[in-house]
Amino acid sequence: MMRKTTFISVKYLAQKELLRYELLMQIADEKTVFRWISSDLKFASVVLLDPAIFKSREALPASCICIWISDSAVPAAKKNDMILPLSFRLPDLVSVLDRAALRILDMKTEQICPGDVTDPFYHRTYRISKWTQLEHDLSAIRFQKILAIMTKQSINWHWLLVYGGLTERDAYLFLDELRKRNVLIERMKLPVAHETSRVTYADQKESGVGMFVKKINQWLGRSRLQELERTP
Repeated sequence: MMRKTTFISVKYLAQKELLRYELLMQIADEKTVFRWISSDLKFASVVLLDPAIFKSREALPASCICIWISDSAVPAAKKNDMILPLSFRLPDLVSVLDRAALRILDMKTEQICPGDVTDPFYHRTYRISKWTQLEHDLSAIRFQKILAIMTKQSINWHWLLVYGGLTERDAYLFLDELRKRNVLIERMKLPVAHETSRVTYADQKESGVGMFVKKINQWLGRSRLQELERTP
């Protein structure tokens, strides 16, 4: 099964921490639940933070998961923030990224509501059949990152707005341009009847929790951690 791709910001890391992260990610990239791509802070689902460098939470996206790199308590950290040791090793990095991935899966499940289920855009997915180079206003790096993901997996309207960081107008223009170039692959799921939307929502939430537990067992089990410990 193809892994999901998620954006992570490393803007607020010291040079030594950044080098350690980039070195370990060459190995960790094949071991984590999600595939992580470094991105601009405003697109990131997760951010790595050095408490000596980052001073204000106001700069962070509202739903961004914070991972502080520190060997001691971080006064600015909130209850659900995560801590990564200063001299973190490969198992530490993989473990914290997997916990962040599982939290993202759980948050996505919580964000689904009956109104979303009846929205036609919710039932449509998008991929591209081949790489294409967009022009003018659609040539920015954020569109290129979305294109890179669309060559490997399907995305939906919700993903474009929340994780792609697009406005509705930009999302419309982006998809329309891909249609004109005959590279957009669109698939539509059967719409859910309005009167059954409440039941569907409950089933989807249960499915999300099931996925959450499955990922924990699969990726954070004892045998996997022992394997990581043996990795140089």
